[in-house]
Amino acid sequence: MAKAMGAVNLDQTEPTTTALRKMVEFSGVGLFETTLSGEIRYGNDYLARMLGFADSAALAADGRSADTFYVDLRDQQRVRAEIEARGRVNAAVYQLRRIDGRLIWVCERGTAMRNELGAPIGYVGSLTDVTDLVETQMRLAQTEADYRRIFERATEGIYRSSLDGRMLRSNPALCQLNGYATEAEQTIGVRDIATEWYVEPNRRAEFKQQLEDHGHVKDFESEIYAHKTRQRLWISENAYLVRDADGNALFYEGTVRDITDRKAAERAMRDALSEAESANRAKSAFLASISHELRTPLNAILGFSELVLDLTKSSDDQAQVNGYVQHIKDSGDHLLALINDILDIAKIEAGQMTLDKNQVLLQDICDGSLRLVQQQAQRKQLGIVTQLDPAAQVIYADGRRLKQILVNLLSNAIKFTPQGGRIGLEVAQDTAAETIRFVVWDTGIGIPVDSQRRLFEPFVQLDGRLSREFG
Repeated sequence: MAKAMGAVNLDQTEPTTTALRKMVEFSGVGLFETTLSGEIRYGNDYLARMLGFADSAALAADGRSADTFYVDLRDQQRVRAEIEARGRVNAAVYQLRRIDGRLIWVCERGTAMRNELGAPIGYVGSLTDVTDLVETQMRLAQTEADYRRIFERATEGIYRSSLDGRMLRSNPALCQLNGYATEAEQTIGVRDIATEWYVEPNRRAEFKQQLEDHGHVKDFESEIYAHKTRQRLWISENAYLVRDADGNALFYEGTVRDITDRKAAERAMRDALSEAESANRAKSAFLASISHELRTPLNAILGFSELVLDLTKSSDDQAQVNGYVQHIKDSGDHLLALINDILDIAKIEAGQMTLDKNQVLLQDICDGSLRLVQQQAQRKQLGIVTQLDPAAQVIYADGRRLKQILVNLLSNAIKFTPQGGRIGLEVAQDTAAETIRFVVWDTGIGIPVDSQRRLFEPFVQLDGRLSREFG
């Protein structure tokens, strides 16, 4: 049934000229033959259309030299030099200018034709239009250069890290943050981000969990150690979990911003707010206390005024009347001083406090201060001890402010000293230091050591309960 086929001698089978022409045209390659001087002796239709001609006949009729199509003749020289050196050129890429002026990129493969003596007589080869490929590569290269420039110049740290905590990529900003000079140095230096970077050991686990749950994190704030310097910093991270096409986790990519200064500013703001709130509370307590202080001399004024009125009706003892009137004046002066204290607070806060410095007699200052608190001391049956250095006579100071300070100290000494105790005022001159030392002491409850540092904070009362207990 089967008929044997005769053997075919492949050496004797040759494709027809038409078949060869079709094979060449459908190859999508421009074929050429030129002389050494550049005359185009042959070019197929594909080559002709590549150069802007209708067909090979139009190319042949044009008669222009191959040199005229080169955008840069150095490309032609480079190709010929390579053929001379290696016998052929395999993939020379350069630009040609079509007859319509449009530029194209081509890839040439070719060799030299030689005579029987081996001397070159022309060139044959092929040209492939690679314009789309080259322009795509150029766009990719430009895009890569753009992203590389952003990566290198970004002020925020940019990184890629492995799932197990190794640093795979990092830009200069992140290297600088961690104290490293180069990316390679940081890649080697950081072995485990979880244990070497974060101050709080569990922070990396929280970071990874959020990425696992949501695929990204935004404004993830953490305190870290700058890896090489071990300086503590605050950072804010934005990051993504990168997966492959099958959904498998590959690595993390993200940015790091140094927010240490912002955190310090926030902390300072919180501290300032806390201090302001504390000052407001202290001011409220002070005003409550000062209202009591104002009532005391006011009550004395009213009480002694009634006594004076009674005495003027029923007594001829002018000395007693004068004494009561003096108490009224002293209490009025004290009341005025308290009101001035309140006004002084406003001046101090406004930065408008001024001192009226003059030569004042220390004896007068001390006597005036003691006189203002004498009635308070007598009511509690307190003994008053004074000791004034004879060498301390005249000083240069604001007498009213100095008296104000002494009265405040003496009033507190009286307030916190139990009935029957003693208070004292001592004044001594230190000639060498050219200073005057004032000491107000009492036999009262004293001030705990841990509270003494708060003595000079504005409006602070160390213990309001004690103020109420001791009056």
